[in-house]
Amino acid sequence: MNDNCPVCGQPTEIEVGFYIGTGYVSYALMVAYFVSTFVAWKVLIGMTFDLDDNRIFYWMFGSIGLVVLLQPVFMRLSRSIWIAMFVSYNINWKQEPLEYNERMDEKMKEH
Repeated sequence: MNDNCPVCGQPTEIEVGFYIGTGYVSYALMVAYFVSTFVAWKVLIGMTFDLDDNRIFYWMFGSIGLVVLLQPVFMRLSRSIWIAMFVSYNINWKQEPLEYNERMDEKMKEH
């Protein structure tokens, strides 16, 4: 991920450990992913919960395999959602200076 936004110069890591909270966002995205794929599978395939019906394992292994492949997408999406929750959009960003944060301090950039 870029240290600063290539367009406006906003630092993407506002403070040390800023992105630790993205675990919560990523968890919510994973829950939404698994629920939506399960509902889609249930509607399209119409599986039943019988002891003889093993089609749920096809859904499980397929969705787990797909989530492993899509993990970089989910990671970037959760980081984007997390920073959007804390950094509001300023329509006059070209004229107004950035709000100070600790990563703008030259001493803090080293850590």
